Amino acid sequence: MEIYWICFDQEQFDHLSNIYSKGNCLLLSMGVIKKEAEPLADFKLNELVMGDRFLRHQQDWAFDYLKSIQPLAYNFVKEKGLKFVFGEITHAHEILLYRMLKMFKELKCKYLHPQSVRIPNKRFLFLEDEFQSKVCGEHLILNKEWESEWKIVEAVRPRRVAQVDKEVKNELSFSGRLKRLSNFFTNSNIKSDLPSVVHNKTKRSLIAVVQELNKFMYRFVKTDSFEVIQDKKYVLYTLHMQPEASVDVVGAYYDNQLKNIINIWRILPDDWFIVIKEHSNAIGNRSPKFFKSFKTLRNSILLHERVDSHKIIENAQAIFTVSGTIAYEAALKGKMAFTFADIFFNKLKNCTKISIETFRAIENFDDLIQMAKRANEGKMSIEDYSAYIYKISFKGIVDAPLNSEDWADEANFETVSRSFVSFINAIDE
Repeated sequence: MEIYWICFDQEQFDHLSNIYSKGNCLLLSMGVIKKEAEPLADFKLNELVMGDRFLRHQQDWAFDYLKSIQPLAYNFVKEKGLKFVFGEITHAHEILLYRMLKMFKELKCKYLHPQSVRIPNKRFLFLEDEFQSKVCGEHLILNKEWESEWKIVEAVRPRRVAQVDKEVKNELSFSGRLKRLSNFFTNSNIKSDLPSVVHNKTKRSLIAVVQELNKFMYRFVKTDSFEVIQDKKYVLYTLHMQPEASVDVVGAYYDNQLKNIINIWRILPDDWFIVIKEHSNAIGNRSPKFFKSFKTLRNSILLHERVDSHKIIENAQAIFTVSGTIAYEAALKGKMAFTFADIFFNKLKNCTKISIETFRAIENFDDLIQMAKRANEGKMSIEDYSAYIYKISFKGIVDAPLNSEDWADEANFETVSRSFVSFINAIDE
């Protein structure tokens, strides 16, 4: 099995070339940019740039970069006869590669995204679309060991959440702020040829200052405890970290979260409450103005970010999110959950995709619940979904924080490697 690499900075390219030879590596750093480069097709570059947390700030060269890498990537895939390209679906250049391989059928190559199953922990699957809705080989038994591994999936807190909470605590500490300040002045975390960073120091300064100011000001935003809502009828919307692929890419066109909240509020009975909770890792993403605007809504409650989500779920009338795991957890608890994005766990009963048109079509909130109940007729029970998820997923951690001990453990590298081989062999059968 031959392995090839697509690299986006020179340091990465040099490192991998020493191991695999230069012929096995393609460099798509900023050095490939050609002014007025000709694209191979229309890939909605405006959408890609707007959804990229870095390129949206650098439109002076972003479009030329995305055009320039198209023929290089096409020729590399064709010449090497690649069957699969594995990568994330986060940055514009990654999504562009996915769209290219989808469009150019003659290449006979698929772009696949290894993604954590979320629940159960320490398992992952391979997604074949940019919106995390379609699992590759979902009608096959990819995992030959599933019968000895499977058990009923339960609503537990994803392991990654605890790891992220620890990171947030460190970031908000004095030492965390000092480290960020040091990185900013020394540029130690900036690679000059990498497209997925903000290179303009003025723009980077402004972004950093705004985030630090928001983090400082958040401590003055009034939040409530769980006791405020425990005797009320309410629906919950949990805020996504933003910018983040889960809302800017997976939830494209539903990335204005305040607008989502207002639209949910519009359909609620007049004595119900709309409840939101900040993502613990997102403190600094939103200004006090966001929360002030939210609180202008009648019967609106902002909970403290540390309130136990499971307690909130158990007392809620329904859960709303763009693509968050909380919808998955709620459905596993038998609660009605709604996502604006079509996500792979929408196959589970009580987890339903909705849209603006859904809100326009229903007569009232009870009509929405009845619609979801009708949709349940074609969905999986928890037991059926549990068997399904073990059949198509593999052991291993692929997307934990970089400093996570269990992600960087040698045993995990070996487990993930074996899982990749098992997946490729199963698909080839």
